[in-house]
Amino acid sequence: MKLRFGLVMGLAVVAGAAAIAEAQTNAAASITARQEAMKANGGAMRALTPIVRGEQPWNQETAVRAAATLANTAKAVPGVFPQGSGPEAGKTDALPTIWQNWADFQNKSKVFEAEAAKLLQLAKAGDEAGFKAQFPNVGRTCGGCHENYRVKK
Repeated sequence: MKLRFGLVMGLAVVAGAAAIAEAQTNAAASITARQEAMKANGGAMRALTPIVRGEQPWNQETAVRAAATLANTAKAVPGVFPQGSGPEAGKTDALPTIWQNWADFQNKSKVFEAEAAKLLQLAKAGDEAGFKAQFPNVGRTCGGCHENYRVKK
């Protein structure tokens, strides 16, 4: 009986350790995925800013490609911010306030997704004026999250 109990307890410890290791791996993968998504967003914004400012000519192909990046990564948020993937899980600029204010974070994510989708629609339509007018809305939604939910740089 004692042997059986010992075996059961040993298996439980091993299973628990495996679950912790898997959660840590998943958290690390989530951190990496969101860092890559945010880098992609930054690249898209850098590609679009000179066009929007009139420093470079309108380029529909660039606008569609960059707006698609923004729209696609917007859909990934908040999925790349699962519980347990904050600073306790690894190197990340995500603040714990994300999970403390989850409903607000989700709402901000949905607004970003909607604004990025509008930008993509305007890019696909070749509506340069509409695109340039919509671009600041996307920037504000990014900044709105960064202000409350990202380590200040």
